[in-house]
Amino acid sequence: MKRASGSPAEGEPSSTSPSSSSSSSSSSSSASSSSSSSSSSSTLNDHFSSLVNVIHQEQGHLDKKRAKLEQDITDFHEMTEKAKCMTFPKSVVLDVGGKHFHTSLDTLLSDPRSYFAAMFGGRVPLAPQADGSYFIDRDGRHFCYILNYLRTHKLVLPRAMKEDAGLMEEFKMEAEYYQVEGVLDELKTPTHLFHDSVIVGANAGHCQQLILWVSDKKATSSTLLYRASRDGVSPSHFHRLCDGRGATYTIIRAGTNIFGGYNPTSWSSSGKSSPLTGSFLFTLQNPSSFPPTKLPAILDTGLQPYGPSNDPTFGPSFGGGHDLYIKDNCAFYIRSAGYYTDPYGKGSRVFTGSKTGTYDDMEVYAVS
Repeated sequence: MKRASGSPAEGEPSSTSPSSSSSSSSSSSSASSSSSSSSSSSTLNDHFSSLVNVIHQEQGHLDKKRAKLEQDITDFHEMTEKAKCMTFPKSVVLDVGGKHFHTSLDTLLSDPRSYFAAMFGGRVPLAPQADGSYFIDRDGRHFCYILNYLRTHKLVLPRAMKEDAGLMEEFKMEAEYYQVEGVLDELKTPTHLFHDSVIVGANAGHCQQLILWVSDKKATSSTLLYRASRDGVSPSHFHRLCDGRGATYTIIRAGTNIFGGYNPTSWSSSGKSSPLTGSFLFTLQNPSSFPPTKLPAILDTGLQPYGPSNDPTFGPSFGGGHDLYIKDNCAFYIRSAGYYTDPYGKGSRVFTGSKTGTYDDMEVYAVS
């Protein structure tokens, strides 16, 4: 039979032309490339859309802040003008719970959202007392600090007050009444510190007191480095987890008693003591029912080298001799005050009523 021209003879292998194969491969590759390009483009578009959304959100926040600032400026000018129309004297005398304070009208109006702005900004009728003073029915003991903030925009409180949780709670109540925004911002203490402590975490007053005692450090975070009941009671466990970690609080519970110490420098296993400066002991609960008390270091030149001890065979220990030191097997030893103050004259019995004993748990927190 005559075969058609161009057809392969019977038994001959049929072959695909190179150009056809190449064209097919090229087409497949082009489709794959197109799909990959489309996927990459889609991912980039998603990223771009997310960035645009973030920018819009940030712009919205900035617009709100700008609007608030502009409104504050407007309110301030309006209140100043109203106050002038109400003919308040430039020098004002306030009678706060029987205590008299002399200040200027401009000082009282310096925070347009405060109680004083409402009082002297023309929002409510206001008349002076017979002696010309304006009465405020509040306790005047802490008022001077709020007034000084309005004058200087800096909150300065006595150290003794900052270290007394009760007085700070009183001051916070007064600050909330007067609604001076800057004061309220500075009083926002980081209450989350020590929240995970099994010793003081459930007592907000104790946590607050620990924070206040180191308020000059402006601590904003606490990190649990060591818990004896979790990590082991030997000094080696303590040093392995706490050496070189910066300033720390050691918190100890023995029965119902809670006490410990603060080391402003890193613990180490060097065998040498750190300086006394900045370190202190403390009691939060004790058998004598003394209030939470800080026992600062005695700043005597001869005692300086003997602060927190870095003896690798001890747990956290304070003072030469030592005023307080922790051994293994949960044992603690307290000697008569030699390197830290003894405000109650109880000597070694201020913390637990005894010179020696065993603790139920101990925690070490890094504070920064």
